Amino acid sequence: MYAIYKKEIKSFFNTIEGYVAIIVFFISTSLILWYIPSDYNIIYNKQASLSPFFSVSPWVLLFLMPAITMKMLSQESSQKTITILLTKPIKKWEVICAKFLASFTIGCIAVSPSFIFVYSVLELSEPVGNLDYGELIGSYIGLVMLIGTYSAIGLFGSIISKNMMIAFILTTIIILFFLFGLDLLSNNYDNSLLQYLCINTHYESISRGVIDSRDITYFISITAFFLITSTIIIEKQNS
Repeated sequence: MYAIYKKEIKSFFNTIEGYVAIIVFFISTSLILWYIPSDYNIIYNKQASLSPFFSVSPWVLLFLMPAITMKMLSQESSQKTITILLTKPIKKWEVICAKFLASFTIGCIAVSPSFIFVYSVLELSEPVGNLDYGELIGSYIGLVMLIGTYSAIGLFGSIISKNMMIAFILTTIIILFFLFGLDLLSNNYDNSLLQYLCINTHYESISRGVIDSRDITYFISITAFFLITSTIIIEKQNS
């Protein structure tokens, strides 16, 4: 399992595309927070808070995480290397978990440069260092949970398509549905179940600094659902 995890990490960082994906995330969030005049611009709004970063991150990760996961299984399926992998003395769920942990790790590495934003906001605050640390910690916990959920959905999209671009598009659509579609439907139909299933509902709740077990349970459940479903699919494909 560790060998697969290590292979995926090396494979990602052995290509220029891997570094480009991470750089694009950092540059895009930097532009939104510091240069482009908008409600998310920290300087423009004269508010020393990282709330804008955590508000835009789900939308930037909407494209980053599918780019990370799209080839993890679809490429192996198209190149027939998945068959060789699954004939090794390793359980199929271990293959899924190893690839999930790899994409999760890469996602966390991608957002780690945001600690530069933390330092910048601390310096801009009055007095210096005056920041709501409870909200900051909660927001990062929410971001980590979000990366895990996006990773699981990305692997699901990757396993049901041998074409990487289709896997990317499919993953983006599924994430968009959970992030925005369910929220829109719940507002139109006033349905509490749809509201509960919406990613944004729980992400925003944690980002306020309130660590509710219901929000943690939601992210773990959605992540587990897509990982289990991916395992079932890979077992049926190779039975």
